[in-house]
Amino acid sequence: MDALVNFPGWHLLGAFPDNGPNDVGSWLIHNDGEALLLEVPPGLTVDVVAAGLKSVGAGLRYVTASHLHEGHLDIDCWNKLEEAYVGTHFMRPTETKVGADILINLGGEPLWLIKAPKHSPSDTVTVFRGVAMTEDIELGTLDSVNEEVSRTTRAASMNYLRGFEERTGYHIHTIVSAHLNDFRQGVDWRSLFEVG
Repeated sequence: MDALVNFPGWHLLGAFPDNGPNDVGSWLIHNDGEALLLEVPPGLTVDVVAAGLKSVGAGLRYVTASHLHEGHLDIDCWNKLEEAYVGTHFMRPTETKVGADILINLGGEPLWLIKAPKHSPSDTVTVFRGVAMTEDIELGTLDSVNEEVSRTTRAASMNYLRGFEERTGYHIHTIVSAHLNDFRQGVDWRSLFEVG
């Protein structure tokens, strides 16, 4: 993970709740004085976020999570952040259809939130500077650890994700999972979503 901790524009605040195996990584994605907080897991605090913002020299413009599972969006922490950062745009994940993407301008650079329900109905893959945080989406298979999303929707999401580079003309070279247990550089994006 050390390679991505120092990846330009991505600042890992830590793995929460207690830096153990399979904990959720919380990130500040930043550019030109603006930051987006990605993942609000249990154990994250306003003080940790404030210290991270100071270290990257940015103000908090956006807050979001990859999906609604409580390990990724702790409502108590979310509410405290809303109180501390009035004027920040809080984008709570919602259950949505495949392809309801959001394109954000973060300090003059594009950041994509790609809606692709597979692991949960609110799944969102985040892409910035060629890096994709693939959250809890299982790559290379239609299977999932749960049955929250229909197989038909999972297949549509995999197909939609596979076509991202062609749709946008934007190249992804690195992926990291929400639990920090899958980190790959030099990836062939399309092949990650081929179903064997």
